[in-house]
Order: sequence, then C-alpha cells, then structure tokens
Amino acid sequence: MNAHAEAPLTGRTVAITAHRRADEQAGAFERQGARVLHAPALKLVPADQDDAVLAATRDILASRPETVVITTGYGLKRWLAVAETADLRDDLVHLLRETAVYARGAKAKGQLQSKQIPCEYTGQSGRTSEIVDALIARDSRGTVAVQVHGITDEEQLTRLSDAGFRVLTVAPYQWASADEGSRLADLTRSIASGDVDYVTFTAAPAADALFDAARAAGTYESLVSALRGGHCTAVAIGPVCVQPLEESDVLAVVPERFRLGAMVRAVCDHARAEEA
Repeated sequence: MNAHAEAPLTGRTVAITAHRRADEQAGAFERQGARVLHAPALKLVPADQDDAVLAATRDILASRPETVVITTGYGLKRWLAVAETADLRDDLVHLLRETAVYARGAKAKGQLQSKQIPCEYTGQSGRTSEIVDALIARDSRGTVAVQVHGITDEEQLTRLSDAGFRVLTVAPYQWASADEGSRLADLTRSIASGDVDYVTFTAAPAADALFDAARAAGTYESLVSALRGGHCTAVAIGPVCVQPLEESDVLAVVPERFRLGAMVRAVCDHARAEEA
C-alpha cells in the first residue's frame, strides 16, 4: 500500500466548526493526513435558568402526559441531572418508564436504554417532523411533553397543537456562540479564497452561524459560491444538520450513519473519488 492510500487526506485542509468533541474529530482527520483548522461556531450550554427547567419538569410530572418525546441524548441526560438537584429525578424516570417515549434518533434512544427506559418509537431520519408525523398518525391525542433542543422547532410544536395535542415543553440546554476573536470570520475568508477543502458540521445551527459570520464579514456570496462550486465541500453528519446547507442550495457529503467515524470515512471516500 502506498503512502497516498494510507493517508487519503494528505494535502487537504479540513475545517471543523464543532465545539463538542472537536479534539476527537481533529485527531481522526489528522490521522488521515489532513491539515485541520478549528473555528467553533456554537456550543451547548445549560439553560440560563434551571428554575425554568424545574418548573417545566413539575408541570410535566403533574400532567402525566401520554407521550414524551426525547429529541437528543444530551438533552435527556441534562434534564435528569437538573431534576436530581430538586429530588425529582426518580419521579421523572418513573414517569418515563410508565409512558410512551418517542426518540428522535439513535443517540436519544441509546441514552434512554442506558437508563432502562423503554422506547416505543425511534425515528429513522433524525428529523423532529418524522416524530410529529408518527404522533399525528395515531388515533389518540392527549398530552405530549417534548424535550426541545437548543433551538426550538416551533413549526413542529404548532403542528402538534393544531392536530389536537396539548403540548408541554422542557428545554434543558441552549446554543451559544463559541466563536473566539475572529476565527469564524477568518474561516469564511479561507473558504471563499479556496484554502479549505472540506468544512464539517455536526449541528444544523453551526451552518447557520457560519453563514451569519460570512454576512457580517462581507464574504457570504463568495463563500456560498465556493461551497456550491465544489472548491470547498460541505460535510454534514446527518439529515437534520444538512438542512441549512440544502436551503442555500449547497450540496454536502452526508454519511450513511450519523456518527463521527462514519463522517471521517465519508470524507476519505470523497477525496479518493476525486483523485480517481
């Protein structure tokens, strides 16, 4: 095996917009020969007021919803941690074990399984709309509690309300800017000038944040042109993450499995195909 086959990303530059697990992602790409740039766009932060999370938890416990929707594994973990501070964790786990729980995707289901909480339905696409479709397709309505994630999908909550559900929400965490100095603005210039081969996204809001930074820096048109023209290839870890890119008519590499390792392999395969 020659050196090029061993390191398919040799001579390529990969930009990482993630904050969480960024070192792990960078190491994986560097082992494939890539030069890595890191410009974190957003980071997960606990809800500004845990009192609001606890109030929502008490409301959900008192309402005894027929269904609970878990949209993210981290959201469930954080929700239970906040509940524990007020001695509500056992009550919350008991409720989740006694009601119908829908998981938006595999990570949410995995976190449920780790807590021995049965999962009645797991989405395959990773989209909240799929879960809402499944709920609306049922004959029963009643109360549904939704653990919302970072940026609330108001459209899907409205669909549930319009379909006759009473909707309760709890938001254990939010998104906040992770940009330090001018790294994100500098990244938009590097992409626009053709100095970046791949830019990776592990959350949809990170793509929006990059576009916003480009608008502020006056590089939006040239950045989008580079992404659309293939001078820089966007990489999204799943179907939810890719939505802001698709809305901007940017094609992206999306791995079949929504995992970091699969994303790295997909980039390597793309690079090999370009060289073929």
